[in-house]
Amino acid sequence: MFRNATPFEEKSKLGKDDFLRILTTQLSNQDPSNPLQDRDFIAQMATFSSLEQMTNLNQSFEQFANLQISQHASVIGKEITWLTDSSGATASGTVKGISTIEGNYYYLVGEQKIPLEYVTEIKEVK
Repeated sequence: MFRNATPFEEKSKLGKDDFLRILTTQLSNQDPSNPLQDRDFIAQMATFSSLEQMTNLNQSFEQFANLQISQHASVIGKEITWLTDSSGATASGTVKGISTIEGNYYYLVGEQKIPLEYVTEIKEVK
């Protein structure tokens, strides 16, 4: 139902193509008696370079997040063993899903949310 909203949201943001279009328009419409100064041009190119690097970094973070979700999702349906306290006691159960809270991932076993760092074993359900 709301899937059509995504293209509109993406178009409301300026990207590197928009920046290049603005720069090209500015260069082609500049006053010949008062052309763009070298330092202004260099500053704009540096801004463009920074924008491109931030865009690339953002894409890398998105790919990394998708990879993490995919890896954690592969545990759904498997049995995990986890530490329940500092004495070394453990419990086991089948993972029914994954959850994320403030950037931390949890396996959902029954009504419990198991932090990944507590998991000591992952195996196929017999």
